Parts: sequence; C-alpha cells; structure tokens
Amino acid sequence: MKKLLTKIIATSLTAVSFAGALTITATPNASAASWHKGSPKAFIGSWKLNGASTYKFTKSKITVFGKGGGTSKSMYKYLGHKKYAIKYMNQGYHYKETFTYINSHKLKGQGFYLTR
Repeated sequence: MKKLLTKIIATSLTAVSFAGALTITATPNASAASWHKGSPKAFIGSWKLNGASTYKFTKSKITVFGKGGGTSKSMYKYLGHKKYAIKYMNQGYHYKETFTYINSHKLKGQGFYLTR
C-alpha cells in the first residue's frame, strides 16, 4: 500500500511541475513594427507655413521645401494622442520631426502650425 501511495504522489507531482513549466514557457510575444514605411494617411497632401508650401506628403515619400529642399522616403511612428514622429533624409542629413494632427486642415509641428 505504501509503494502504491508513493507512486501516485510522485506521478502527480511530476504532472503538476510539467504543467507549470508549460504555462511559464508558452506565453507568445506578438509585437508590431514600431516604425512604418511611408506617411500617415491623414498627412497625405501639401502643407503650408504662412502661405508658402513647406511639406508635401505622399503615400511613400516626403518632399521638404526649405532646409535645402528635396524628396526622400519617409517612415513614421505613432506616439499616441494624435502625435506622430516622422523620419526622413534630406541633403544627406537624417531628420526626425514630431507632428500633432489637430484636424484635416491643421498640423502642429515643434513651435509652428501647418495648414492645407
């Protein structure tokens, strides 16, 4: 009787420890890419500062007027609360700017407002 009881306890402890190991190791991690290629849909179009064209966003590129000007591929990251970080390269320099989407006619940059 003692041998049978010992065997039952040993197998139940093994089963419990195996189940515990499965719950610890079986947690999958799924994360999306933080930087997305192109421009946010809400930004696509021309944006002006004091009536002069400053930025033009397309689906995959950004054109910057000023800062030497130029067109390059862009990437964006959503920061939350309608705020986006945009990365692009212009005249050999890498830029990272933060924009806040206010409405379909207004963007807020760092210290300035852009309109359509």
